[in-house]
Amino acid sequence: MNDSSKPESSKPELLAPAGSEEAMHAAVENGADAVYFGIAGGNFNARVRAKNIPLERLGDVVASLHDRNVRAYLTLNTLAFADELPRIETLLREFASCRVDAVLVQDLGVARLAHHLCPELPLHASTQMSLSSAEAFSLAARYGIRRVVLPRELSLEQIRRLRKNTDLELEAFVHGALCISFSGQCYTSLVLGGRSANRGCCAQPCRMAYTLLDDERELVASRPVFSPTDLAALPLLKKMWDAGITSFKIEGRLKPPEYVAETTRIYRSAIDAMISETNPIDPEKEMERLSLTFSRGFSTGWLEGTDPRRLVPGNIVAHRGTPLGTVVEVRRDAAVVRLSADVRRGDGVLFENETEPDRSQGGRVYEIFQRKASVKEAKAGDKVLLTFGNGTIDAEYVEPGQSVRKTDDPRIEKEVRKSLQSKKPQRKTPLRLTIRGFTGQPLVLEAKTTSGVKVVLQSEEKLEEARKHPLTTEVLREQFGRLGETEFELEHLDAVLDGKAMVPLSVLGRLRRQMVESLRDQTERQPQPLTKPILFGSSLDELRNSTSVPIPDKPGMPVVHLLFRDENLFTNGLTLHRCIEAGCRSFYAELRSYKEYEKTAASIREVGAEFVAVAPRVLEPGETKFLDFLAGLTPDAVLVRNLGALAFFSKRNIPCIADFSLNIVNDLAFRQLEELGNVLRITPGFDLDEAGTTALLERISANRVEKIVLGRPPLFTMEHCLWKANLVPPGQPCEKMCRIRPLRIRDRYGAVHTVRGDVHCRNIVESAEPITVPKSLPVWIGRGLEHLRIEWDSRLGFVSAEAAVSNLRLSLGQSPRDFGGVPPSSPALF
Repeated sequence: MNDSSKPESSKPELLAPAGSEEAMHAAVENGADAVYFGIAGGNFNARVRAKNIPLERLGDVVASLHDRNVRAYLTLNTLAFADELPRIETLLREFASCRVDAVLVQDLGVARLAHHLCPELPLHASTQMSLSSAEAFSLAARYGIRRVVLPRELSLEQIRRLRKNTDLELEAFVHGALCISFSGQCYTSLVLGGRSANRGCCAQPCRMAYTLLDDERELVASRPVFSPTDLAALPLLKKMWDAGITSFKIEGRLKPPEYVAETTRIYRSAIDAMISETNPIDPEKEMERLSLTFSRGFSTGWLEGTDPRRLVPGNIVAHRGTPLGTVVEVRRDAAVVRLSADVRRGDGVLFENETEPDRSQGGRVYEIFQRKASVKEAKAGDKVLLTFGNGTIDAEYVEPGQSVRKTDDPRIEKEVRKSLQSKKPQRKTPLRLTIRGFTGQPLVLEAKTTSGVKVVLQSEEKLEEARKHPLTTEVLREQFGRLGETEFELEHLDAVLDGKAMVPLSVLGRLRRQMVESLRDQTERQPQPLTKPILFGSSLDELRNSTSVPIPDKPGMPVVHLLFRDENLFTNGLTLHRCIEAGCRSFYAELRSYKEYEKTAASIREVGAEFVAVAPRVLEPGETKFLDFLAGLTPDAVLVRNLGALAFFSKRNIPCIADFSLNIVNDLAFRQLEELGNVLRITPGFDLDEAGTTALLERISANRVEKIVLGRPPLFTMEHCLWKANLVPPGQPCEKMCRIRPLRIRDRYGAVHTVRGDVHCRNIVESAEPITVPKSLPVWIGRGLEHLRIEWDSRLGFVSAEAAVSNLRLSLGQSPRDFGGVPPSSPALF
C-alpha cells in the first residue's frame, strides 16, 4: 500500500467527456489529457442518448487521439445480460485491437470476460460499480481493475484514507451534474418508468417535483427535493491532488461541444497553474464563465463534507446561470433590477421563482435603461430597467425581492464557437528533433512525435564551410520552432555540429516544411506503435464451459427467508414461532442499533432458527467498525450489499449471501462471486425481468440463487438526508430525527413512497408499489430455485409477517401443514 498520499505521476490527468466527435475535438483542442466516450449501438454505455462513436470509426479516432498525445478510454459501463455477452466479447476484441488505453466497466461479468480475454487491457471501475472502500478495491483488483472512479459522495478526508490503503489509481469527478443516489444503486427510473440507469437509460426522475409528508400532513409542497446542484471543484483541485487523486474527471457526455471546450479549457488552466505555481487563474471570473456555460447552481458536492441544504436547495431543475441582481420593481415586459454583476444587451436573464421553480420567468435582454437613457451595458451596483420582447416574461410571477440570474452571455458563446471553428490547432503535438550538420555532407534531420511517429530527412545540398556565420543550435531552434499554425510544436532539439558548416535559411525553411508534410503523411498511414503484443486469452465459450450447471432431478421444497427491520416484530418470540410454523426457517435482521441486533439475534437463536445479519448497502472508509460488530454476533450468514462488505466477511470466512445491489445479471458475474468460496447464494439484480431471470437460471446453479418475491424495491440510496435538508434548522443537530419521525414522498402521479434511514443515517427511498410473487415462480422452482425471500413491512397489505409467509406458501400450492414435522433447527442455509 502507499505510504504517501501523493500520486506517483508528476501531474493529475484531465479527463474530458466526448459524447460526439465534435465534443472530442473540443476536449482535445482545449487541453484534455484523456477523453472518455462510448460506442454507438446497444445499451453498453451509461449515456446511450449521446451521439457516441460508430464502431467502424474507432480505429481512426483512437489513432488520431494518440497522435495528439491524448488517451482514449472506452465506456462499457452498464450491466450486460447473458445473451449480450457474445457482442461484448466482439467489442472487447475490437477495443484491444484498436489500442484503446482503458475500458470502463460496471458489470463484474464484463470485467471477468475482459480480464480473461485480454489481460493487458487496462480496466477502470466505473462509478456505477459502487466501489467506496479499500476492502472493495482489494476485491476489484483481483478482477483486473487498475483504476477506480470514486463515488461522488466521498469527502476529501475519506479519499485520503483510501489513498493510504490502496495501490489502485483514483479518479474523481471535479465538475458537472451530481446524482442524488449512489451511482449503480439508483433504481428509480427502472422501477417507476421502466428505463434503467444501470443500462444507460436514466430518465432523471430526481429532477422531478415531489411532496414531502409525514404521517399527519404535507411538510414541503411539490418541489424538486432530490435535485442537487452541479459540482464545481475548481477551488479544491490542489486539495484533491494532495489527497491522492490521479485523474480529474469532467462530467458531460450529453452536453454540447461548447460546454466541453469551455470546462476543459478552464480546468486545464487551473491544473497547469497549480502544478507550475505560476500564472494563477482568477477563480471568480472562471467560476462565472463556468456558470454561464451550464449550471444548476454550484457546490463542492460532498468533498467538503455533508451540507444538505446547500447541496439540494429544493428549487433547482435546470440551468440557472450566475447571480445578476435583485428585482426592485416590476413592469409589463420589464423589471427594475439592482445589479450585482455586469449586464449587456442580448444577455439571457432568469427571474428566479423559488417557491414555484416551474414558474420562473426568463428571456433575453432587449434594451437597458439607466437614468432614462438607453445604454448597451451596465455595471454591478447600478440600478437599471431591463426590457424584454413582448410576451417574453409573465409579470405575474415576477415580484420585488426576487433573485435575478444571468443564464448566458452571447459574447462568451461567440468566443467559444469561434475557437471550435478555428482551423488552427490549439493542442499541439510535441516534437523532438535531432539535427546533424557537417561540412561537405547533407544536413540530416530526425523528427519524432510523442506517439512514436518518426521521419528522417536530409537537405538536397551538401553543406559548405561558413565564411562568417557558421550554423548554431540557436539558429536551428529558432527556425524549426516556427511551426505557426501547424499541429506541431518544438519540445526539444539536439544538434550535432562541426562548428564550420553554413546553411542558407531558405534550406532550413524548406526542410521544415518537408518535415511537417512527412509527419502528417506518416501519421495518416502508420499504425499505432505496439507497447505490448495483443495476447487474447480465454474466450467467452471457454469461460462458460469451464463450469457445468447441474440440473436437479426433482425440485425440492423452496426455503423461505424473512427480512425485517423492526426488532419489536419478535419481542416475545410469538411471531417467530408462527413464522416457523408457516414455513420460514431463517430471519434476516436489518436494524438501526447495536442493542437491537444483540437482542434480536438472541431471540432468533432461542427458537432454533437461523440468524442472518444484514450489512448496510454502502460501505465507506472508517465504517468497518459496524461490520466487526456484526461478525462478533457470529451470525449463520451475512447479507452483503457491496463488494467491500463481501471482501470483509470473506476474509473472516463468514458465509455471505450476495444481495441484488451487487447487480448480478449474467452468468459470468454470478460465477465471479460463486468462486469466492464463502458466497452461499446470490440475489440477481433488479434489471432482470422474469424472462431474463428464466434465461439466467438456464446457465447457472439455480440452487445458489435467492429471489425476492415480496417486498418493496429501493428507489434512491442517498448520502443526502431529507430530514436535515428540510426539517432541521441550519447548524442544529438532527437529534436522530430519522428514527422518530417517519417521512414519505408523494410523486406527481400521487404514489406515496416511504423513506427510512440506515445504521449510518443514509436515506433509502422505497417504492410505493411492492414486488409481488412472479408468475414465473413455479417455472423457476422447477429449474432448481430453492430460496425465496420476503422483505416484510406493515405496508405489504398483510396483517402480519407470518401471514406473508403463509400466503406465499399457499400461492405455491403448499400448506403450512407440510412443515409440521420439520424441526425448527432444520438447516436452510447449508
